[in-house]
Amino acid sequence: MSDPYSTGDVLDYPYLWDWQYQRGETEGRKDRPCCVTLVVPLKNGQTRLYLLPITTTEPMKDEPALEVPEIEAKRAGLDLGVRKWVMLSEWNADLLDQSFYLDRRQEKRGSFSKPFLDKILTALRPLLASRALSTVRRDEV
Repeated sequence: MSDPYSTGDVLDYPYLWDWQYQRGETEGRKDRPCCVTLVVPLKNGQTRLYLLPITTTEPMKDEPALEVPEIEAKRAGLDLGVRKWVMLSEWNADLLDQSFYLDRRQEKRGSFSKPFLDKILTALRPLLASRALSTVRRDEV
């Protein structure tokens, strides 16, 4: 069966922030738009998705994030007229076929364009290399 999601897809997901996870929480408090940033096929036939949160809360001065341009918000099915950011300091990892939160039948909101996704991935590379990106493994919570 093919994977229903591709990199750049935006879907609603009960994102679990790292600070919530560090406090012992295991459930995201609400569904929020998230960007499927990596789709990794595993040797056991499963697929792991890495999802970045999208928020309307302006990031702190030194917090890595990319503001979502209005045209990208429209492509992704996000609310228009409200500033929003893709947060780059953390992400959730989840196994598609074992997830309590992902469903192959779940409709995506939309997708970011390839140029904007490339901008996200370019910004992530140094964070991954320096291990400055925290990962909440939802398949282990």
